[in-house]
Amino acid sequence: MKKLFIALGFASALGFTACNDVSIYNLEEHQGAFILNQGTSNGSISYYNYEREECKNDIYNAIGAGASAMAINKTSDFTKGIAYVAVPSENSIEMINLEGFIGAGSIEDFTAPVDVMTTGGSIIYVAHGESNVSAYDLESNSIVKTYEVAQGPKKLISSGKYLYAACKGGGDGAKVHVIDMSNQAKVDTVDLVFNNPIDMVVDIDRKVWVYCNGDTQGLIKLDRQFVTEEIGEEDDKRDTTYLTNEPIDFDLGPKLADSPHPLTISNDGRTLYYVYGKLCENSVYIDKDEEEELSTAAIVTGDYANEPFRGIDYDSRRRRLMALTTNGELVVLGKSEDMWSAKEVYKVGAKPIMTRFNF
Repeated sequence: MKKLFIALGFASALGFTACNDVSIYNLEEHQGAFILNQGTSNGSISYYNYEREECKNDIYNAIGAGASAMAINKTSDFTKGIAYVAVPSENSIEMINLEGFIGAGSIEDFTAPVDVMTTGGSIIYVAHGESNVSAYDLESNSIVKTYEVAQGPKKLISSGKYLYAACKGGGDGAKVHVIDMSNQAKVDTVDLVFNNPIDMVVDIDRKVWVYCNGDTQGLIKLDRQFVTEEIGEEDDKRDTTYLTNEPIDFDLGPKLADSPHPLTISNDGRTLYYVYGKLCENSVYIDKDEEEELSTAAIVTGDYANEPFRGIDYDSRRRRLMALTTNGELVVLGKSEDMWSAKEVYKVGAKPIMTRFNF
């Protein structure tokens, strides 16, 4: 694949907006849900249109096998949106113009990139290599900052101006590094009691939840707090404020299944949805001090009650869950009373792992 060859001019990023004129009942081809399929010989993207209640497969299939992540962003040059797909096997971030679903170049500055996160501006963040997270400037087409993190960076997410990087870790265990993106500095490192952190979400209070998929599966809440302390000598005392993230662990139990993207959160940030052999849910206000435990009860009725979904995402526009099965299906789940059930089912590509929305 060739180096990015288009002068992109990403200075005026538009980002997403919840207050635009888009109606989900009048969707254009670039609007709706996009499903990333890892595939076997090559990866692909499927497209689901709410209005027509149809799913198109192979709208783009020039992706190497084993694609691991996808992010979507709008820019002044690409007003319909660009999809950035991390492909570790190709050492590249593939760029796809969602207007017409055509290739827009590739970024080949990384070794085995596993996750990509957009910011709504000209900077994207990429987890790559043995222990790196890099800020990449889409205007200059160059890496502007690289942070050394623990071994095996797996997942990136932002909460305010802070970037959280979950890492598998080496002999000293799994970790989450916290980076202040505005000041370009690492500000906290959190040790995790469970291994193999693979997914994260941010709740209503901007606190990060980490799903760990080691021998024990569990969730860890990073209880974000800002601490102010007085430092200095008697004649030169001053206050300093810094960020801490106390890890609070919730044990689900022994590993039941491998789900690449097993965690999502409701549009109001108050309800967690997670896969523990089946789809489960819990309030973010669970209190370990009160000896509360995460629920492991199925919340889906019917044929998919015990499905170990490969990926789940919450659709904030329709307040439905998008769930991807091991058999390559997109299951659109709707809620009636206290349970969820399949409202629509579509065949997608092989090994689907995640859904991304664009409006």
